[in-house]
Amino acid sequence: MLSLLTFVSPIIGLVIILVYMAYYFNKPIPNNIKKLTIPIAICVAQLGYVLPPGASDLASYNSQLWMYKGSLFATFMSDTEKLYLRDWLMNFVGRSGDEKLLPYIVGFVTYGVVFYILFDMVDRNKEFLNTKEVALMTLIAIGIVLPTTAIGNVRNVTAYMLISFTTYRDMVQKKRNILTLLLYIVPIYLHGAAIFLLVIRILQVVIKRLGIWSLSIAIFLPTLINLAFAHINVMPGDLLQTGIQKAYYYLNWTDGGWATAIQNSTSDKISRVYGAFFLLFVLALIILSVKKKDGFRIIDQPMVSYVFFVAVCALGCLYITTGAFWRFEAVVVMLCPIYLVPIFKMHTRDIRLPIEILTISVVMIFIVNIYLFTKTYNEIPMAGDYLVGNGFVIVRDIIRAVMY
Repeated sequence: MLSLLTFVSPIIGLVIILVYMAYYFNKPIPNNIKKLTIPIAICVAQLGYVLPPGASDLASYNSQLWMYKGSLFATFMSDTEKLYLRDWLMNFVGRSGDEKLLPYIVGFVTYGVVFYILFDMVDRNKEFLNTKEVALMTLIAIGIVLPTTAIGNVRNVTAYMLISFTTYRDMVQKKRNILTLLLYIVPIYLHGAAIFLLVIRILQVVIKRLGIWSLSIAIFLPTLINLAFAHINVMPGDLLQTGIQKAYYYLNWTDGGWATAIQNSTSDKISRVYGAFFLLFVLALIILSVKKKDGFRIIDQPMVSYVFFVAVCALGCLYITTGAFWRFEAVVVMLCPIYLVPIFKMHTRDIRLPIEILTISVVMIFIVNIYLFTKTYNEIPMAGDYLVGNGFVIVRDIIRAVMY
């Protein structure tokens, strides 16, 4: 019922969700917390819908929509990159006649995954957690990389999170079936860079064994990319070769266009400095949070080595001028329950001070990000559009796309 109400009027749903969370703030975690997943995803999707068309990468995608409105089969045949899921998505949005449907879909899918994982992890471990810890994980997931930033990116972060969702199904939920196998493959056809998350999934076993020594990968990542590109002809599969080409291109794109503009960006400098601090802090927490008596290590917990490897790769991308760093960082912050829930379950005095430091830092960067957001966007019209937003517009768009 809450999902339907939120779809009809996102602002009413948002108010109910906030009241619900405030009511339970100092109470035990409710048994039905997972029911908030879709309503919150709809609220974030509506935020995507009210984003200005020129926000981040949206301007580029909106200018290309006309190219995808024709025959879907013809689009598939002419796509040399073989990004068929991207083609379908752009074709669907183009046929709807509403460019704002694209960020709506991206917001719903990306944050549907984020809050599904969060609330499923909480539900599995609620006897060890409290609502303040859930609030902290929620703030990390949406406060370090704002939803407006992730949605504005459109494809890359979404593809990363779809691979991560599949990894969660596989490693945590143990749902090892044909659907899981397909979900590993499909995101690669949304964005070629998703192949790297799939490689991380495969190699995470090695990272678990290497532990702290895996940090050396961050130092040598640029060298590894250049080496892979030099021997690209022996790399297996067109998709992997395309991914290596993209990585090489972004690694060496240091001047001109966006690369030049971003070097003078205050928000990018803040993002990199805090992001590096956060990632190093998280890696230290994972490595140092152990119970020697029980032989308990955080990195041995399901999927933690996967997130650990993503964090290492993010640090390796600090060398890259353009946005590769924050895209990997976004995965680490969005998957914070994977490593924080096992840390919270330890309930040792040793973790209290680090968690307090982490909490203060997250609150501070969230405030900074909101300030930077108000300097980038005109938030008053956006708020007005959000207040009157309703799901009937989305239904209209979907009908148009289907009937086109």
